[in-house]
Amino acid sequence: MKLQRVMAAGAALLAVSMSYAAPPTFSKEEQRLRKAVDDAEMCFHFAGEFNGDGSAHDKEVARQQRQHCGKEGQQLVLRAYRKNPQDTRLYPAVLRLDGLMPGLTLPAAEKARLCAVAKTELTCP
Repeated sequence: MKLQRVMAAGAALLAVSMSYAAPPTFSKEEQRLRKAVDDAEMCFHFAGEFNGDGSAHDKEVARQQRQHCGKEGQQLVLRAYRKNPQDTRLYPAVLRLDGLMPGLTLPAAEKARLCAVAKTELTCP
């Protein structure tokens, strides 16, 4: 009986932890926004990959940046965030775009609010 309770508790804990790790879900109508959120993550990733030495690696990074760092997608994320600043699915993308997009610098209080929820270790202290 005790083993069953331990196993049930373990299964419940696993289910809860998996729900936190699941990527945000977007409806069928929001697929452009989902792609823009994914692209923001990739854009942030490739920004850290550029060496600046003109190597083949840098050329590939530049190609990837052209593919994932489009202004249209970035603007779509920001418009969605401004329209609904409580949409936590957008927080990691907004945090990653902070500083990458010309003219976008989140106020410290807003960044702290997003970081408290998103827990995005690469962009939050």
